[in-house]
Amino acid sequence: MKILFISGLNEKERRLNDFMHDIVLHGLREIYGDSVIDYPGVWYMYRDEVKKRNYDINNLWGKGFTLYNSLFNYQQIDRTDIEKKIKTNYFDFIIFGSIHKPRSFLNEAINSKSKIIFVDGNDHPFINEQIMNKGVYFKRELISENVKNVYPINFAIPKKKIIHTINPKPLHILAPLTPGKYSSYVYKNEQDYYQCYQNSIFALTYKKVGWDSLRHYEILMNGCIPLFLNIDKCPAKILTNLPKKLFLDIFNQYSWILNQFFPTNIYKMKFLSIEKFFLYFLNLFKKKHTSISLINSHPEIIEIKKRMIDYTKKNLTTEKVANNMISDTIRYYT
Repeated sequence: MKILFISGLNEKERRLNDFMHDIVLHGLREIYGDSVIDYPGVWYMYRDEVKKRNYDINNLWGKGFTLYNSLFNYQQIDRTDIEKKIKTNYFDFIIFGSIHKPRSFLNEAINSKSKIIFVDGNDHPFINEQIMNKGVYFKRELISENVKNVYPINFAIPKKKIIHTINPKPLHILAPLTPGKYSSYVYKNEQDYYQCYQNSIFALTYKKVGWDSLRHYEILMNGCIPLFLNIDKCPAKILTNLPKKLFLDIFNQYSWILNQFFPTNIYKMKFLSIEKFFLYFLNLFKKKHTSISLINSHPEIIEIKKRMIDYTKKNLTTEKVANNMISDTIRYYT
């Protein structure tokens, strides 16, 4: 299997990285190794090249957490004669990792016999109709129904980042990091960030610009349980790899714990309501749970955590995303 991954890397951009683009490349490299040629080279994904260039991955979007500094052997990949290889049908697949960046060799690829894949990882739901029918199109925030060559795609995480052991005695009921509240973004390194979730029973998460967010997966991979606001409103073709029905059941069963926290401390303005303040004050004089007392009174929580980890290992890895993409594309072209 020979795969060309067109990266569209633009060194002039302030943020080099693109989560969906990088997730797909990571998964492909994990499965197919050096058979995947990233062109031009996505050097910030490779530990040896990052070190060689003395690059601070904290400059990446998301501080370089979770996805980065994890691939190897950058210099061993043969990136020569790409145009000639495309024209001579050397590649089985040509993948454009981000349709919103420069698409080198687009015409050459379309005129070849290679199977063509377009990845659209943008937050908005709009499909690029100019290239949609030129190959198989994978859309992250997909709302269109029944378009035969358009498939949903989701974020994911490297399998090796998923914890193996659940913390049975977490310190917090609710993770201290609140999405969108920048005063809670205090974590300067990846491990401290992960500990935030490993030391918590639940974590609040929700739709920001788009429904999909790397945060959902980082919560899960660290053995924390998402309390996902308004998950019942998520369109059917978005977050297709996540157990949305289970998330809704969990929220309905445990969202009462949010009443222990003053609303402005955990919600952004758009989620505030008179009802939330009323419920907080209603519960103000009730005995509050600690993390340990909550687990003691709800021992099923540990089983839910284990179930979430098992699900994450099976369904939410970069390898799973890459494998699904290749499989869907083969079926489409067959």
